[in-house]
This record gives sequence, C-alpha cells and structure tokens, in this order.
Amino acid sequence: MSTPAGRSIALVAAATAAAAALVACGGGSRSSTDTVTVEGDVPIAYVMRSSQVRMAPTNGAPTAPGGDLMVRERSSPSAREHNITRRITQGQGDVSDPEVSYDGKKIVFSLRCPRTNTATIDGQPACTGRWNIWEYDMSEGGLTGGRLRRITHSDQDDDVDPVYLPAGRGFVFSSNRQTKSRLDQALGRSYYALDEYERERVFHLHTMKVDGSDIQQITFNQSHDRNPVVRPNGDILFSRWEHLGDRNRFAIFRVKPDGTDMFVLYGAHSPGNSFLHPRDMDPRGPYAGFLATTLMPLQGTDEGGALVFVDAANYSEYNTPANNTVPAQGGQRQVTAQELNQERGLSLYGRVTTPYPLWDGTDRVLLAYRPCEVTRRGEVVPCSTLTRAEIERLSDRERPLEQMQADELQDDVPPNYAIYMFDPAKQTWRIVAAPPPGYMYTDPIALQPRPEPHAADPTNVDPALAAQGLALIEVRSVYDTDGLGRMGEMMLTDADRPPGCTRAIALRAPTEPTDTRAQVADLVRIKDPADPAYHCAPARFVRATKAIPPPSGATGVREAIGETDFEQQQILGYAPIEPDGSFKLLVPADIPLALAVLDAQGRAFQTHANWIQVRPGERRTCDGCHSPRRGGALNSGAMVDTMPAALRPALAGAHQPGETMASTRTRLDPDVLNLLADLSYTDVWADTSRPGITARPSIEVRYTGNADAQDDLATPVPVNGVINYPEHIQPLWERDRGSNTCVSCHNENARLDLRGTLGGSGRLVSYDELLIGDPLLDASGAPVTRIRDGVPMLARQVPLVNASSSAMNTAGIARKSRLTEILWGQQLLAGNAARTAYPDPPAGAPDHASMLNAAEKRLLAEWMDLGAQYYNDPFHPSSGVRTVTSLSLETFRAQVYPILRNSCIACHQAGLEAGPNFRGNRYVLTGDVEGDFNVTLTMINDTCNAAANPLLARPSNVPHPSGATGQASAVLPPGGTAYAAIANWIATGCRN
Repeated sequence: MSTPAGRSIALVAAATAAAAALVACGGGSRSSTDTVTVEGDVPIAYVMRSSQVRMAPTNGAPTAPGGDLMVRERSSPSAREHNITRRITQGQGDVSDPEVSYDGKKIVFSLRCPRTNTATIDGQPACTGRWNIWEYDMSEGGLTGGRLRRITHSDQDDDVDPVYLPAGRGFVFSSNRQTKSRLDQALGRSYYALDEYERERVFHLHTMKVDGSDIQQITFNQSHDRNPVVRPNGDILFSRWEHLGDRNRFAIFRVKPDGTDMFVLYGAHSPGNSFLHPRDMDPRGPYAGFLATTLMPLQGTDEGGALVFVDAANYSEYNTPANNTVPAQGGQRQVTAQELNQERGLSLYGRVTTPYPLWDGTDRVLLAYRPCEVTRRGEVVPCSTLTRAEIERLSDRERPLEQMQADELQDDVPPNYAIYMFDPAKQTWRIVAAPPPGYMYTDPIALQPRPEPHAADPTNVDPALAAQGLALIEVRSVYDTDGLGRMGEMMLTDADRPPGCTRAIALRAPTEPTDTRAQVADLVRIKDPADPAYHCAPARFVRATKAIPPPSGATGVREAIGETDFEQQQILGYAPIEPDGSFKLLVPADIPLALAVLDAQGRAFQTHANWIQVRPGERRTCDGCHSPRRGGALNSGAMVDTMPAALRPALAGAHQPGETMASTRTRLDPDVLNLLADLSYTDVWADTSRPGITARPSIEVRYTGNADAQDDLATPVPVNGVINYPEHIQPLWERDRGSNTCVSCHNENARLDLRGTLGGSGRLVSYDELLIGDPLLDASGAPVTRIRDGVPMLARQVPLVNASSSAMNTAGIARKSRLTEILWGQQLLAGNAARTAYPDPPAGAPDHASMLNAAEKRLLAEWMDLGAQYYNDPFHPSSGVRTVTSLSLETFRAQVYPILRNSCIACHQAGLEAGPNFRGNRYVLTGDVEGDFNVTLTMINDTCNAAANPLLARPSNVPHPSGATGQASAVLPPGGTAYAAIANWIATGCRN
C-alpha cells in the first residue's frame, strides 16, 4: 500500500462510523419515514449471507445456512427491504449470484436449501440439497409480488452464477455438472474431475434454454470458470482459474456463447493475482471498453480486494498497449482515492467485492464493502484504534505463525460486507444497506432496464470434423511473439544456435504502423533456404498434450502425482513446424489442451501456461505464441505471400494468397494435419537442386523402429502417451550399460541415489532425489529457513529436475533442469545455482552426454516437460489411487474438519506455493468442508494402516513443516485425541 497510514486510519474511522449508523436505521422490511436517499435512486437486489460462508476464488460454491435474496425499493438506507426467498430457505438455505434481465423485470439467481425443508414449488419439494438456478419474475406482481420458479433441479450437482443470454436464448451459468467432459474425462474413463488442488469438482460454463432444458457444457478447463456475464457485443466474459503448474491465478477470459473463440482478454501477465467479478462499464459513457473488477489473492480475504478498472479495449496486459497510438503505460488502475490491499494481510482501507457498474449515465458502481476491523483480545475494534506499531505488526507477513496466533490483535473479523454506491468521479461512498450482525450483504444489482447485448449467432463449424469430435488449430507463426520475447531469443542459449548463427531468430523493424514492438521476426529471411537465417531458426515441432484430471472421491492422488505442481497429463502427439513458424493440426475437441513448441531435441522452449479449448468442428487460427491483441498477424500480407526463389517450385507455385506454409502444405497433403506418434521432421521446402541450397537436417526419433536399432528403447515403452516414472523412467537408470550403468555409480545417499528402492515417502528414492533439492546450510552447517506468511519453510537447493513454471521462469522443464544439461552435454537454462549444486561430472567420469540413446533422451525430455509426475495414470494398478466410498463426509465434517481447521488451515492455504527452492504446499484447506474433504482423501493411501498415511505421518513428526527446526512437539502427537480422531475416521474405510 502506497499511501500513509494516517490517511488510511481516517478513512477507516469514517467508514466504520457510517456502517454503525446504518445498522441502527436499516435492514429488513421497514416503514421508516427517514428521507435519506442516494443520488439517483434505483431499486436494487442483493443477497444476505451468513458471515460463516468461506468465500475464496478457489471455492466454486461455498455455503452456510442463513442466505436469502433481498430486494430494496430504492438504493437508499431508508428504503424498504424485502426478503424474497425466506419461504423457500426457511433460514436453513443459502442464495448467491443474482442477475437482472435486460428489461429489469426478472432476477435469476442460485439457491441451495436442505432436503429437510418443507417448502414446495409448483406442488413439488423445493429443496434438493444442492445449488440450483431459480428466477424471480416481477413482470406482473412488481417488486414484492413476483413469482418464483426453479429452473434447474439437480440433487447431485451445483449450478451457480446464472446470467441471461440475449434474445431470449436462455442462460449461461457455472456448474460442476461437467455435462460432457465427465462422460469421457480421460483415458477412456467416465468420472467427475477435481480442480488442480484436488479439492472441488470443477465448475465449467454451461448454457441452457429458458425452461432449463438442453444443458450444454461450453468450457473445458482443469479448474474453475466463474462469474460469467454477457458483454455488449454478445461475448461471454468470465474469470478463469489458471492453475497449470505453479502458475496459479484468475485471469479474465472471453468466449462466444457456443464455446468457440475462447481467448484471454486480460490478466494473464499483469500485477495482482486474481481478477474476479469482471463486468463492462457503461458502453455509452466515458469508460466504454473498461471493465470493473475486483483484484484479490487466492485465499484469506473472503473474496475481498481492490476495485480495479481495466482498459480492456486498449491493453492486452498491464503496460502492453494494443497499438502504438495508446500510451505505453496503463491497462489497470485502482479507482478509489486510497488504494485497497489486493494481497493478503491487513487492508487499512477495507475491501471491496462484487462490483456492479450502472449503465444509467452516472458511471456509478454498486458494490459490497467491508471496513477494516480487527479483534483485540476477542473484541471487534475498528482499525482507527490501532497504533502505527500495531499496524506494522499486523502487516508483517514474515512473523512466525506462533507469534501471529499469540498476538492479542487478530485480523480475523468475519466478513460483514454492506452495500455501497461508489461514484469514481466524485470519490463518494454512499451506504445503501447494512446487514444484521452475523451476516453480510454482497452481489448487488440494479433493477433497471439496460441495452440488450448483441445476440451472437453460433460459429459456423466444419460438420465433418464435428462428427469426429475434432477441431483444427492453425498458428500462423510461433515467431510472432509479444514485446517481452516469451517465445523469442531470451528463451534460447548458444546451444540452440548452429555454427555461424549469432542469432537464432532473424529480426526486422515492424511494417505495421501501429505495432508496439521495436523489432519482429523477419519471416521472409527465416523461410528462405538461401538465407543463413533458414538454418538458424530453432523451432521444429509442436507437442500436443491433454490433461488427465484428478478423479473425485479417490484416495492417494497427491502421492501418485508426486513432487510437482503439475497435474497428470497425456501426450496426444506431435506435428512439424514449417520454416515460417506455422503449423496446422487436428486435435480432439472439448478437452483441456496444451501446445508446446519444441527444439530439434524434442524439448519444450516454454511450459504452456494455460489450457486451450476448441469446440467440435471449430477452425481456430492464432497469430502466434504469446502474441498481444493488436492488428493483423505478422505472417500476413506481403510477408506471408513472399515465396523465396530457393523454395521448391511445386510447393511455392501452389501457394495461395494469404496462406501460411502450413496451410499450403496441409491443403496439398491433408494427412499432415494428423498428429504423429513420434518426432518426425523432413524439410520438404528447400529446393536442393539449386546450387548452394541445403535442406534442414531430417529428424526421426521413435521409441522403437529407429533406423539405428541402438537408438531404440530397451526398456518398457509408454502406451497411449502416458509416462509413469516407476514404469518408464526408473528402468533407464537400471538398464545394463556395462560399467556405465547409472545405478553402478549413483547408489548412495551422500551423492545422487538412483536406485529403485522405496523411500520414506512411499515413492522410489531416485524420484525424490531428482525432484527435491538438498537443504541449504548456513556457515555453521544449520539448515537455512525462511518465514513465508508465517510458515517456516526449509530453503533448498534447486533440484536436478526443476518442475516449476513461475511467471518469472516459464521455460520448458527439461531445458531449465540441470539433469538435462548433464545428460545432453549442453548449457541451457538451468542457471548458475543449479550448476554450482550439481557440477559437471569429474574428469575421468563417463561422458554422460552419450550415455542415453536418442529414444531414451526423448522419453526423459517428455517426462520432464509434462511436469515430472510420479504417475501420469491415476488408474494404474500401482499408482496407489483408489476410489473409496466408505469414508463418510458427515463424519469428516463432525470429527475431522474441526481438527484441521484449528491445527492445519493456517499453513495449508492456497497461493503459498514456494517454487524450486521450497517444497510447495499442495494440501490446501480453504474452510469449505466438501472441498477440504476431497483434498484430504488425496492424502490417504492406506485406510487399513492409518499411521502410514501422509495425512497423519507428516504432522505427527517433528519438524512439521520442515522449516520449523526449533519445534519441540508435533502438531498432531501420536496418541493424542486429535490424532486418534483422524486415525479412527481413516480406519472406517478399511474393508479387509
């Protein structure tokens, strides 16, 4: 926070006083004659919810009894308030996510109530025990005399975040139904997928007709898609949880109502963590093209953060303008006079959630706001009572957890959001409605007509491809990258540059007048066999992979995945990249798909940082890799139509205007569209009949059947693109290579132990040796620890296999792992720290670069680039993953969850992953019981031996966490009541 503490305290005091005054005069249906009004009053609706709801971006549908839909006759504290859903919820249900129809006469919302409720709707029981979509129609009865109807009625799934589609086409909403994906989730199996924390069934966007029929899944992410709204142009705007590896945030995406043309709109590479609740500002006002959104961390703020306006019309990311007519600096800004804290910790100015911009010409924003309050010795006090020293103490996120918990001051006040009207031009905050004690008001909407968005027609798709469940993707050039060079020279080293090449990618000044980049790839030179740049360009292949989501209701998943933040994956196949950087290929539709650009050795230049999707029959074209939203593609116009004379006449002569080289080649030979099982590259473009023209070297690397049998795998071959470490990688270390057999030398703990023996983690020792760096020691030989958000963490050396993908280091895992540098004999991107920790083999040692053959190196690179998982098949008989139906959620809720809440949740929070120098936190508790139940199952491997499970084995030993080197007693001492309660619950799953 950049403003002085004194100013913040004054603001907090004012906000607290206003809230206190409102509590005294507002709430419930009132007949007060108080004439206090808010400028430009409008009728509004919002939800009242219990302050015990554990809201967080990672929680798709948190709930607690006590929620209802409220309407207020005017946006004024003196206006009458009416509870619309009390008859249905009976004080035991919950309501969220109201949205108004475009004529202002209907409200669609989500409601959950227990089956024990006696309420009925249309003569049928109203409650199913799950979240369903409801509508309140005020067309005839007015604000208080409307009619309720239930639109969905699932007793197995949760439907939330409903929004009206234009032209009466129904609704878009978020749901964990997984209507299509669960039928063939992965590896030919039908199951519900959990998110990438293995916590909750994934929420995807779905659509349905007005009557609730024809429910269609339109997004296919690995984690939640939330907060859909319809933009003026008819696109759906939403927040997408991007959690691929240790990339872990919500960005703003857009998609057509049929699920086609999905693309990130903003926030993938911008300051802050999670952009939630995005909505368009008034398209007819001065903020046309801007989005109002809340920016917050993944957990710990009750979904509160900073109010941010995003200039999505002119910026693709922060300080990334769409063209050079826009200032270089910009993209997002907080619009409150004082900046709110968008991260964890104390927020002296309070927090905002669920903003709703009015489209009435005033540019005001309805929102929910909570002031800054803390508890002092258990009593709630405003932050205005804190001294500067106390503020600094509470803001210190590096204090040990024991000090935080022992402090008389605690930042633990339950959320008490009230509804405000904020005017960004005048910087006025006018309170509208305050909740009764123990409740909060959120999700305000204005009950007024607004322009109906454009009704987007479905995308024309290829019916033949759709019938096969396929889609087509074309990238016009992988060298068309953004100004940060994320697929450029910064990702390369001298090892990537052939002799005579000072640069791998030839550059030139851009020809498009509005291009913001100083230089762009010179594709004409790169695709000209007569130019040295032809042989310097590094990209040879693209690898397509599919996510294998963790199955719901299964134990042992976390241990099966291993010491990586990547979920399990499957290789779909490979395709060649043409000389101009283009590729075109057929891929399965409606799956979480990732594409990686590879070097000639089959190693990814970058880890793909989000999941792509294409719908059946969709033909999707992208300009390039990480290319900003701007004008035409680099590989277009004169650049794409220039066919150098050194190209083969048969191909160059067949080129049609506007075609990339991939388009030309696949039009002439459609078989090239199909993914290949192996790395196979042949230069079909260079006209070697011309003097001085040579083709790029051919590449053919198979698991078996290579031209030289010495390059074949002599160990088990992966099947169906699935690589499991014990089955496929461990045998490489044990293969008989005579005196050069890996385990002949690497067989002791003091050095690198690659033996296939089981270690204390229950996994092979060699796996943990490769994935977990040794502890760093200080000058005295003591372990080095760091405090992160109160949690002591043991600092470690970078491991030999660096299975991370942070925003600062998205290089492919194989290329940034020291193991690759040693076994390929190349200096790539491992870094000096890794080279110091793992120096080159000593003089006299075997040449490690020649120890593995071509197929073995391919396999090893594939395993690393996928994420270095222990098992990529959760259904492998030896993975330890088991479906267990006998472990009771209700017993967990009553007996286990209170222990986890009191003893574990403070450390095990979302967003505290540590990166390559720290072992990340992968057991994440958020306070949402159902999600905490699912993730706890992943920490159980053997229900018949409770003590052996990570859930008990780790916290019952000292130190835990590993950085708590001074810890005297275990978190859960064996023999203690808490330990016994968890052990007894685990034992109920034993059926021996």
